[in-house]
Amino acid sequence: MGGSSSGASAAAMGGSSSGASAAPMGDWRDWALLLPDLKEVIAARVLAADVVDYMSMRAVCTSWRASAPCPRDPTLRDARLRPRGWVALCDGDGVRPADACEVAFLQTATGRCVGAHLPELHGYRIVGFTDGLLILLNKDTTAVRVLHPFTRVAVDLPPIATIFKYMVKDQQSRAWMRAAVCMSQSSDSIAVVAWFPNSPGVAVSEPTFPCWYIVNHNIQLAAAVSFQGSVYGVISNERQVVQVYPQCLKPYIAHIPNTFGIPQTHLFFLVESATRLILVLRHFNFENWVEGYRPCEFALFEVDTAEHGRLNPLSSLGDQALFISRDRCLSVSHNNLHSITGNAIYFYSEDLYPIIMYSVSSGTCELISTLSIIHNFKKKIRPSVRPFTLVDHLFTFCNHRHWSSGLMFHEYHCIPRSWRAMFKKLKAQDSEVQVKSLEGSEVEEY
Repeated sequence: MGGSSSGASAAAMGGSSSGASAAPMGDWRDWALLLPDLKEVIAARVLAADVVDYMSMRAVCTSWRASAPCPRDPTLRDARLRPRGWVALCDGDGVRPADACEVAFLQTATGRCVGAHLPELHGYRIVGFTDGLLILLNKDTTAVRVLHPFTRVAVDLPPIATIFKYMVKDQQSRAWMRAAVCMSQSSDSIAVVAWFPNSPGVAVSEPTFPCWYIVNHNIQLAAAVSFQGSVYGVISNERQVVQVYPQCLKPYIAHIPNTFGIPQTHLFFLVESATRLILVLRHFNFENWVEGYRPCEFALFEVDTAEHGRLNPLSSLGDQALFISRDRCLSVSHNNLHSITGNAIYFYSEDLYPIIMYSVSSGTCELISTLSIIHNFKKKIRPSVRPFTLVDHLFTFCNHRHWSSGLMFHEYHCIPRSWRAMFKKLKAQDSEVQVKSLEGSEVEEY
């Protein structure tokens, strides 16, 4: 191609005729001038995959932005606009994300990492996640807020202090309340369901209601999860899977079979996995001791929420891997994160080893992390060993007490009693929320 034609091609590309040769005229595409219908199709497909990518697509040019509706849903009700599949990472530096007002997020479908600066976290505790939404508790007023970390949309809910005063007497239960976002049964909005680790009862709040209200005084949830707009839980002493909210005439979904014979050796977990609700039974084997840990057995069931009374046994998880914890459970795909083993369950052994992997296909356990090497059970002997593995990050996310304190679970699952300064710091953090008396004349600290 001659010099003049090369210069014309460069000019058509909006560049210079000097330097590297420009692409031929036939390769030029003016993406801003795509047909509106085509841009709408592209926008819909990107949004179906991930709302953060959708936000990036809207930032390309004004033409694309005009063809893609704004992702800021003021109600946070539209599930398409939530950051599903994003999990929050821990820096492991002992600084709480809420204090730093920064959270790093990982997209489990792609491995993409994004840091979010969130000044809205100032003055709040992070008490839960649902579909990537942050559930916050105000330390001064006990008001609850649901925050979208990428669009920065927030939905404010009333203070939960009255529930604390009447239903939750234990300090640790108040400090570590658990919460999930679901659809409201009475209005076109979201609802937040709260339950407490050592206190019976479940409370609900909606933006259209002036206060929190109790939906059940008596049930003690051993596990709970938000799934397809509802909250489901397990009542361990009754061995029942129940629909916690929205309330219905027949809340009992299914009875959990006594698969391993001795019910006292069971723990129950609920996890959303590839559009399925999975119940995990973990059975402790107290007779054997293998290399510093007790081996476990697991039973898996798919919960049929449409037809009550149905628990369908599962013999395989496919490419999915489950991370189970009493605080939170997670399901990720080996096809997306190749360092994670598929058809496996990652769990805390409660013995010497912090994290163990159970193979569903072989029924065997594998030690994937060693003893903490930052201390000798008396004093700290070295700083954190970095970089952290993906398993370390995902398991820390599932253990909210460690994640919210800025501590990696595999390093701090056991904290020596001699670390008085750390225990004092953690106790102060658990006592920072102020619950005003009903008369408003005094302040109770817990």
